Amino acid sequence: VDKNRLFAEVNLDEDEFALYDNVYQHMLIDAPAPDLVIYLQAPTPVLRQRVLKRGNAFEQRIDPDYLDRLNDAYTRFFHFYDRAPLLIVNAAEIDLVNGDADYQQLVAELLDIRTGRHYFNPRPLV
Repeated sequence: VDKNRLFAEVNLDEDEFALYDNVYQHMLIDAPAPDLVIYLQAPTPVLRQRVLKRGNAFEQRIDPDYLDRLNDAYTRFFHFYDRAPLLIVNAAEIDLVNGDADYQQLVAELLDIRTGRHYFNPRPLV
């Protein structure tokens, strides 16, 4: 639900977003908080490079400025996020899709997190 609001914030003009937000506030459910939220953070040029590498045709047309605004919206959202334990991962230098060692490094980091905000800046494995 929060992700939808972020996309609305980036895509709608001020009046449309005000209307969206009014409806959004009335439709919120009292869902249980997750045990842990993981935010994989990377600079927009890295995200753009990954989108191009992935090769999905519909993603290739994503405007770099749009991607930058969306990335900023996620950064602002997680800056204030406090509904569950949060792990912010600097994902700029790691490959969680193809790098099993990178994935295992992340899993080892998150296993002991129970509360609060945590930052993980993994070292790239050579």
